[in-house]
Amino acid sequence: MIDRIGEVIEASTTRFRAQREELDNPPAFGSFVKVPSGPDITSYAIVYNVYETSIDASRRPMAMGLTEEELKAQQPQIFEMIRLEFEAAIVGFKDQGGAVKAYLPPWPPRIHAFVGACGPEEVISLTEDLDFIRAINALPGLPTDELIAAAVRVAYQNRDCDAEFLVKAGQEIAIMLKEEYERARSILRRVGHVG
Repeated sequence: MIDRIGEVIEASTTRFRAQREELDNPPAFGSFVKVPSGPDITSYAIVYNVYETSIDASRRPMAMGLTEEELKAQQPQIFEMIRLEFEAAIVGFKDQGGAVKAYLPPWPPRIHAFVGACGPEEVISLTEDLDFIRAINALPGLPTDELIAAAVRVAYQNRDCDAEFLVKAGQEIAIMLKEEYERARSILRRVGHVG
């Protein structure tokens, strides 16, 4: 059973959108999540967008000039009209045999499948060979530079701040972007801001 942080409401082979029941504690940008994608397959993805939205597309929220606490006291129904959604890019999967692959799964997640946060051992397994960096870089239309840096920082923290991993990730970024020196340098600076 997955400890769910969201439910898939839109899916493709490369990405999915999920809705969270609560507005609190959304998944962080760059965090690793998992979702079932067919018989005995688990897709792994990295969160690249988190937002709050109205459940009624024809009614946009408007500024009320009140703090969140004041709104909860005076207009509690407002929070029933807001949903938290997040989008994640699929970067790998675990197959029927339990092997982790750092490329796209054969099937997308199913609508209404539950999304869970990856545990440290799953993050370590997915980021072991650093192919996840190239997978992120290949994603069109995303803030790939920021996402690479965030995902490397998350992987580093899940590895108990293993400096050797950070050096190898930096080398992988430098090799991958050898023709784009300034871009590589910019990503490496962002990776360097680890907690």
